[in-house]
Amino acid sequence: MSTLERRLAAKANQRAAAFVRFQMLGDAEAMHVVLSEAVESDHARLAFVTALASIASSVSTAALGREGALAYLQNVATSSAALSEADDIDDYFD
Repeated sequence: MSTLERRLAAKANQRAAAFVRFQMLGDAEAMHVVLSEAVESDHARLAFVTALASIASSVSTAALGREGALAYLQNVATSSAALSEADDIDDYFD
């Protein structure tokens, strides 16, 4: 990995951590700023998403254990797929 690639990865990690923190604090304006910066280029966007995935996997594994995290993520994917295909998605939220 080159110096430039390391710097880009570090910037992506910084943005992803800030985004997660602002999400936890409910700071939508700050989240918007971070997202605006994270989409400067296709590479920056991919690095940001990769960093978010890394943070999510680390936190979920620490909280739930590896198998628990995998089961939780599978459940999210399955239920989200069902919701995305639902004729009336609003019925699930009433």
